[in-house]
Amino acid sequence: MTDRGGRREVLATLAVVGAVGLLGVGRPLVRRLSRHPTPERCVAMLERYAEQEAHAQNRAPGDAPVPLGAPDVARCTHDLTDDEVGCALRSGYADELERCLP
Repeated sequence: MTDRGGRREVLATLAVVGAVGLLGVGRPLVRRLSRHPTPERCVAMLERYAEQEAHAQNRAPGDAPVPLGAPDVARCTHDLTDDEVGCALRSGYADELERCLP
């Protein structure tokens, strides 16, 4: 009986360790395999964020558009998913937009 009890404990421990490992590896893998936003959607999100931040600080938004080749756009297309950018584009204010992003 002790052998079976010990085996169950080992299997239970392996199951817990495996589940934690999958959570650690799974999220980055899902993010990598998810559809990523286009540079144009990233520009729209970044401009929307700048607009919302300006409004929150009671100042006029800047007129300078975000260039497609900007480092923030490249980072957005690589690091964010299209769903996250879509959520950000639907947001009503800066804090809500930030909650859409990891």
